[in-house]
Amino acid sequence: MPARVQVEEHVEYYRIQGRDLRELAVQMQLHGPAHSTSGRRTAGTTHWSITWTHRIGMRDGQCELESLDVDAVIRVTLPQWDGDRGNSPTVREWRRFLASLELHEATHVRHGREATFAIRDAMIAAPPQATCALLTRALARTARSQLRRYTLLTRRYDTLTDYGAEQGVRFEF
Repeated sequence: MPARVQVEEHVEYYRIQGRDLRELAVQMQLHGPAHSTSGRRTAGTTHWSITWTHRIGMRDGQCELESLDVDAVIRVTLPQWDGDRGNSPTVREWRRFLASLELHEATHVRHGREATFAIRDAMIAAPPQATCALLTRALARTARSQLRRYTLLTRRYDTLTDYGAEQGVRFEF
């Protein structure tokens, strides 16, 4: 049975300005993206959206999956500071901070990718049903279950890392 997975990843930047770490922190609080669950402004975020389409049909008295497409769009939003040249203490701390933020967001990207493939695998494993209406509902339940699982995983990750603060996503003043 043909099953196609497509994952698009995009990194978007918002510009910040400042001469020191305090100014940069204020700029991120003012201009950073809103976190999808807490609503609070953060330095960076990752948002993924996963959709699926399928074709089903009757064979030997059972409705079964004939083809499946699973598509994901993963968007990472990060700050961009034009003052990151040189080797001043501010620039060095900015680079350390940004590397920690990118590492934190990379785990969210990985969760989005894993969710995409988990949805595909779970839908492929769904057994045939007596009717196509039953199979359609079973496939939707299966996909939503995987989506909930990975959404919970990524939320737990934010809680465990204090939204990355435990990984260095904070300035060392």
